[in-house]
Amino acid sequence: MNNFSSLILLGVLSAFPSFGQTGPAGVGTSATNVLWLKADAGTSTSNNGLPVASWTDQSGNGVVLNQNTTAQQPQFVSSLMNGFPALEFDNNSSSGQNDYLITPDNSIFDNTNGYSFFTVTRMKGLGDAQAIISKRVNFGNEEAFMLFYYTGNKLFVDIDNDNNRFSNSAVSTINTNKIYDFFYDGTQLPPQRTTIFDQEVLQTTSVESSSTIPDKNSPLLVGATHSGDPRAFNGYISEIIMYRTKLNDAQRTIINNHLSAKYDVALSSNDWYVGDNPGNGNYDRNVAGIGRDAAGTTNLQFDPSTCAGIGIQSVSGLDNSDYILAGHAFPANSEITTDIAGITGTNISRWQRIWYIDVTNTGTANTTNLSFDMSDAGMTSVNLGLTTNYILVYRPGQTGPWTEIASANSIAGDQVLFTNQLLTLDGYYTLATKDYTISPLPVELVSFDAVLVDRQVIVTWQTASEFNSDYFDVLRSNDGENWSSIGTVPAHGTSQITSDYSLLDSSPLSGVSYYRLKQVDQNSSFHLSEIQSINNSTKVNQVKVYPNPTDKGLVTIVSDEPISSLFVYNALGKVVFEVKIDSDDTYLLDTQSFETGMYWINLNGENYKLIVH
Repeated sequence: MNNFSSLILLGVLSAFPSFGQTGPAGVGTSATNVLWLKADAGTSTSNNGLPVASWTDQSGNGVVLNQNTTAQQPQFVSSLMNGFPALEFDNNSSSGQNDYLITPDNSIFDNTNGYSFFTVTRMKGLGDAQAIISKRVNFGNEEAFMLFYYTGNKLFVDIDNDNNRFSNSAVSTINTNKIYDFFYDGTQLPPQRTTIFDQEVLQTTSVESSSTIPDKNSPLLVGATHSGDPRAFNGYISEIIMYRTKLNDAQRTIINNHLSAKYDVALSSNDWYVGDNPGNGNYDRNVAGIGRDAAGTTNLQFDPSTCAGIGIQSVSGLDNSDYILAGHAFPANSEITTDIAGITGTNISRWQRIWYIDVTNTGTANTTNLSFDMSDAGMTSVNLGLTTNYILVYRPGQTGPWTEIASANSIAGDQVLFTNQLLTLDGYYTLATKDYTISPLPVELVSFDAVLVDRQVIVTWQTASEFNSDYFDVLRSNDGENWSSIGTVPAHGTSQITSDYSLLDSSPLSGVSYYRLKQVDQNSSFHLSEIQSINNSTKVNQVKVYPNPTDKGLVTIVSDEPISSLFVYNALGKVVFEVKIDSDDTYLLDTQSFETGMYWINLNGENYKLIVH
């Protein structure tokens, strides 16, 4: 871990550059992108089947939606659309039972003359006023907006109360992954102010009498029309993106290509990114782009933070209908010294993360600036070395030798910059170094996890390699802000092999708590990991699993609490069995097909060990 992170700084680096456009897919900033809810980040739990008490947006505006009533908390589903998670809302319309999340009034959500919404949902059933997102107190009372499924199984929209309510033209269907966009532009004439797009196809243009949305004194909700309405949402929500401005057509298309790749939802038009196709390796992650649509509207740059480490800025040649989109297929990144054929040098290495870049060029060749950012790529902070050792490499297929495209032009902060590069070829790109001993590509922490087992928390982590690493400090918090150490583990110092570590917290905090890892180098510099949450309920549920160990037969599982979900994981963390149960307190698990070894039974969100002989 933290390879070469303790190199001596050889010179003063220039100021950190930015390509701006830090919003979803590289569109907008936190000033315009006021809400970004995605189920793969910011949820109070990431454990399958557990209730979600809070959902923190990723726009940078610090918005947190909460639900303090357990019965009204949606459930976290770890894999729904293309392997990405969702929040499941349970369709219980009894008073005090419908699932929703809420946050207080915030002026960033209204007092504007433009809106852009993108939603990714899958409905299990359609009915009366199932709201995806809304901001109102009651029927037509302080209502800024509402997007909801309603009469005729269609998507409806309210803007500035419900006097101009309208719907899309197509009937929605259940059990179908959908990307819906809604736009409001108060600068247009009333008949053209509101539109709905269904997967890049314009469905509806409708009248809106209001030219601006005044400041409304109302909360924001997901999954309900308003807090006093028990009508329940019946389905899954994976992502909601909201801007307080009307995006242009190029920006809309780029975001929809991002969502299409991530959730494997086909676009009916303007599909400019083929890196997400299986034949190209399913490069589905963090797709971002630049482009100019047929009418000339543009998105000219995206920041490395939006695409997991690479940023692109248009210099010239971006003609109408030109797009450049990039995405990757590597959730973890590291420095590797394999698969480097074609790269010249003495101590060659490259990033494990590769980007598929799709270039749509209708005329003049596109000249761009490219930036590779160490921290945005998940790599540890490092003092970078000789600029010309860093090279941009390309190959047309997923395998085969690399071609050296260019040497870096400059280094700024922890970014390696390539300026005035012609991007003309579709294919696979990454960053390499000709000599990692003086121009390193630092190695990240491969994994970090915390799991509740028998009322104890097992904290585990893995490194791919280490350089002058001193020790690991495991930190714990009850609020995610104030941290204290619960134990340290010596590091391996310098190592080029995968290393596994663990620490047991035998006295975890009650309720929800948080864990993170602090890796400290021999020069006292340190790096903090991502945060993992644990829900250690104060109520003790007595669970019996017998016989345990078992000789590949029936295992009886008895619980004091009703069993609603049961998952079995093998020692590698892979789900080998899962079932949903209708409130039974006993379940017979057939282990005849299980291989010999250790398993974890996840029952209602808690883990119990099982040995199969």
